[in-house]
Amino acid sequence: MLATMFLLLFVLAAYGVTRFFRFNSDGKAFRDGVIKSSGADWRQRIGINAGGVTLCAVRTGLSFVHLDAEARAALQSLSGVQLGIYQLPPGVKSPDRVGMLAAADHAAANHGWNRVVCVLNREDLVIVYVQDQTAWPERIKCFVLVFDGRQMVLIAARGNPEPLVRCLLNRPDVREKLQGLAKR
Repeated sequence: MLATMFLLLFVLAAYGVTRFFRFNSDGKAFRDGVIKSSGADWRQRIGINAGGVTLCAVRTGLSFVHLDAEARAALQSLSGVQLGIYQLPPGVKSPDRVGMLAAADHAAANHGWNRVVCVLNREDLVIVYVQDQTAWPERIKCFVLVFDGRQMVLIAARGNPEPLVRCLLNRPDVREKLQGLAKR
Protein backbone atom coordinates (compact mmCIF):
# COMPACT_ATOMS: atom_id res chain seq x y z
CA MET A 1 0.00 0.00 0.00
CA LEU A 2 2.75 2.45 0.94
CA ALA A 3 4.72 1.53 -2.19
CA THR A 4 1.62 2.14 -4.35
CA MET A 5 1.06 5.57 -2.77
CA PHE A 6 4.73 6.45 -3.26
CA LEU A 7 4.56 5.37 -6.91
CA LEU A 8 1.39 7.41 -7.44
CA LEU A 9 2.98 10.51 -5.87
CA PHE A 10 6.10 10.00 -7.99
CA VAL A 11 4.04 9.75 -11.20
CA LEU A 12 2.01 12.86 -10.30
CA ALA A 13 5.19 14.80 -9.45
CA ALA A 14 6.84 13.67 -12.70
CA TYR A 15 3.76 14.74 -14.66
CA GLY A 16 3.76 18.12 -12.92
CA VAL A 17 7.46 18.67 -13.65
CA THR A 18 7.15 17.69 -17.32
CA ARG A 19 4.03 19.86 -17.68
CA PHE A 20 6.06 22.80 -16.38
CA PHE A 21 8.14 22.67 -19.59
CA ARG A 22 5.34 22.20 -22.16
CA PHE A 23 2.74 24.39 -23.85
CA ASN A 24 -0.94 23.51 -23.55
CA SER A 25 -2.92 22.56 -26.67
CA ASP A 26 -3.64 26.15 -27.82
CA GLY A 27 -0.05 27.24 -27.31
CA LYS A 28 1.23 24.11 -29.02
CA ALA A 29 -1.06 24.71 -32.02
CA PHE A 30 0.26 28.26 -32.42
CA ARG A 31 3.87 27.22 -32.00
CA ASP A 32 3.61 24.25 -34.35
CA GLY A 33 1.76 26.23 -37.03
CA VAL A 34 4.25 29.09 -37.00
CA ILE A 35 7.30 26.80 -36.91
CA LYS A 36 5.97 24.63 -39.72
CA SER A 37 5.14 27.64 -41.91
CA SER A 38 8.61 29.10 -41.40
CA GLY A 39 10.29 26.05 -42.93
CA ALA A 40 13.15 26.48 -40.46
CA ASP A 41 14.55 24.12 -37.84
CA TRP A 42 14.13 26.20 -34.69
CA ARG A 43 16.09 25.51 -31.50
CA GLN A 44 14.16 25.88 -28.28
CA ARG A 45 16.09 27.87 -25.69
CA ILE A 46 13.46 28.18 -22.96
CA GLY A 47 10.12 26.51 -22.33
CA ILE A 48 8.13 27.24 -19.17
CA ASN A 49 4.51 26.65 -18.18
CA ALA A 50 3.68 28.28 -14.84
CA GLY A 51 0.15 27.79 -13.52
CA GLY A 52 -1.70 29.22 -10.56
CA VAL A 53 0.13 27.23 -7.89
CA THR A 54 3.56 28.15 -9.25
CA LEU A 55 2.64 31.83 -9.61
CA CYS A 56 1.20 31.88 -6.09
CA ALA A 57 4.51 30.52 -4.78
CA VAL A 58 6.42 33.13 -6.79
CA ARG A 59 4.18 35.95 -5.51
CA THR A 60 4.63 34.73 -1.95
CA GLY A 61 8.40 34.54 -2.32
CA LEU A 62 8.58 37.97 -3.94
CA SER A 63 6.40 39.54 -1.25
CA PHE A 64 9.61 39.82 0.78
CA VAL A 65 11.43 41.62 -2.05
CA HIS A 66 11.07 45.26 -3.05
CA LEU A 67 9.44 45.46 -6.48
CA ASP A 68 8.19 48.57 -8.21
CA ALA A 69 4.41 48.96 -8.36
CA GLU A 70 4.08 48.02 -12.04
CA ALA A 71 6.03 44.78 -11.65
CA ARG A 72 4.01 43.77 -8.59
CA ALA A 73 0.73 44.63 -10.35
CA ALA A 74 1.75 42.64 -13.44
CA LEU A 75 2.55 39.64 -11.25
CA GLN A 76 -0.78 40.00 -9.42
CA SER A 77 -2.61 40.10 -12.76
CA LEU A 78 -1.31 36.72 -13.93
CA SER A 79 -2.99 33.43 -13.12
CA GLY A 80 -1.02 31.42 -15.66
CA VAL A 81 1.75 31.97 -18.18
CA GLN A 82 3.55 29.89 -20.78
CA LEU A 83 6.79 31.07 -22.32
CA GLY A 84 8.81 29.63 -25.18
CA ILE A 85 11.94 31.16 -26.68
CA TYR A 86 13.16 29.74 -29.98
CA GLN A 87 16.23 30.64 -32.00
CA LEU A 88 17.24 30.03 -35.59
CA PRO A 89 20.52 28.17 -36.01
CA PRO A 90 23.44 30.18 -37.44
CA GLY A 91 23.41 30.38 -41.23
CA VAL A 92 19.67 29.71 -41.55
CA LYS A 93 17.82 32.34 -43.57
CA SER A 94 15.23 34.34 -41.68
CA PRO A 95 11.73 33.03 -42.49
CA ASP A 96 9.01 34.97 -44.26
CA ARG A 97 7.13 37.03 -41.69
CA VAL A 98 3.97 37.21 -43.82
CA GLY A 99 3.87 33.39 -43.94
CA MET A 100 4.38 33.24 -40.17
CA LEU A 101 1.54 35.72 -39.68
CA ALA A 102 -0.78 33.71 -41.96
CA ALA A 103 0.03 30.49 -40.09
CA ALA A 104 -0.53 32.14 -36.71
CA ASP A 105 -3.84 33.62 -37.89
CA HIS A 106 -4.95 30.20 -39.18
CA ALA A 107 -4.06 28.49 -35.88
CA ALA A 108 -5.78 31.30 -33.97
CA ALA A 109 -9.00 31.03 -35.96
CA ASN A 110 -9.10 27.27 -35.44
CA HIS A 111 -8.87 27.71 -31.66
CA GLY A 112 -11.27 30.64 -31.21
CA TRP A 113 -8.75 33.49 -30.92
CA ASN A 114 -8.89 36.96 -32.52
CA ARG A 115 -5.91 39.07 -33.55
CA VAL A 116 -5.98 42.45 -31.78
CA VAL A 117 -2.45 43.74 -32.51
CA CYS A 118 -0.12 43.19 -35.44
CA VAL A 119 3.18 44.93 -36.16
CA LEU A 120 4.91 43.72 -39.30
CA ASN A 121 7.99 45.35 -40.78
CA ARG A 122 11.21 44.30 -42.49
CA GLU A 123 12.79 42.84 -39.35
CA ASP A 124 10.08 42.37 -36.75
CA LEU A 125 6.76 40.65 -36.30
CA VAL A 126 4.63 41.21 -33.20
CA ILE A 127 1.17 39.66 -32.91
CA VAL A 128 -1.29 39.64 -29.99
CA TYR A 129 -4.43 37.48 -29.90
CA VAL A 130 -7.24 37.27 -27.34
CA GLN A 131 -9.66 34.42 -26.92
CA ASP A 132 -13.25 34.81 -28.15
CA GLN A 133 -14.77 33.71 -24.85
CA THR A 134 -12.80 36.25 -22.83
CA ALA A 135 -14.95 37.78 -20.09
CA TRP A 136 -13.34 41.18 -19.64
CA PRO A 137 -12.05 42.17 -17.15
CA GLU A 138 -12.40 39.22 -14.79
CA ARG A 139 -10.45 36.77 -16.92
CA ILE A 140 -8.61 37.41 -20.13
CA LYS A 141 -6.52 34.99 -22.16
CA CYS A 142 -3.98 36.26 -24.64
CA PHE A 143 -1.27 34.90 -26.87
CA VAL A 144 1.75 36.96 -27.98
CA LEU A 145 4.32 36.23 -30.69
CA VAL A 146 7.44 38.40 -31.04
CA PHE A 147 9.96 37.70 -33.81
CA ASP A 148 13.07 39.80 -34.48
CA GLY A 149 14.49 37.95 -37.47
CA ARG A 150 16.58 35.46 -35.47
CA GLN A 151 14.67 34.75 -32.28
CA MET A 152 10.98 34.07 -31.63
CA VAL A 153 9.27 34.52 -28.26
CA LEU A 154 5.86 32.96 -27.68
CA ILE A 155 3.83 33.87 -24.60
CA ALA A 156 0.41 32.55 -23.61
CA ALA A 157 -1.04 34.24 -20.54
CA ARG A 158 -4.27 34.30 -18.61
CA GLY A 159 -5.38 36.46 -15.75
CA ASN A 160 -7.22 39.52 -14.53
CA PRO A 161 -5.65 42.72 -15.91
CA GLU A 162 -7.46 44.97 -13.43
CA PRO A 163 -4.55 45.32 -10.92
CA LEU A 164 -2.15 46.29 -13.72
CA VAL A 165 -4.60 48.69 -15.40
CA ARG A 166 -5.42 50.32 -12.05
CA CYS A 167 -1.71 50.72 -11.30
CA LEU A 168 -1.00 52.25 -14.71
CA LEU A 169 -3.95 54.63 -14.46
CA ASN A 170 -2.55 55.93 -11.16
CA ARG A 171 0.65 57.05 -12.89
CA PRO A 172 0.55 60.81 -13.65
CA ASP A 173 2.21 60.43 -17.06
CA VAL A 174 -0.33 57.85 -18.21
CA ARG A 175 -3.22 59.89 -16.86
CA GLU A 176 -1.97 62.98 -18.75
CA LYS A 177 -1.67 61.03 -22.01
CA LEU A 178 -5.18 59.63 -21.63
CA GLN A 179 -6.59 63.09 -20.89
CA GLY A 180 -4.82 64.41 -23.99
CA LEU A 181 -6.33 61.64 -26.12
CA ALA A 182 -9.80 62.32 -24.68
CA LYS A 183 -9.58 66.01 -25.72
CA ARG A 184 -8.97 65.11 -29.38
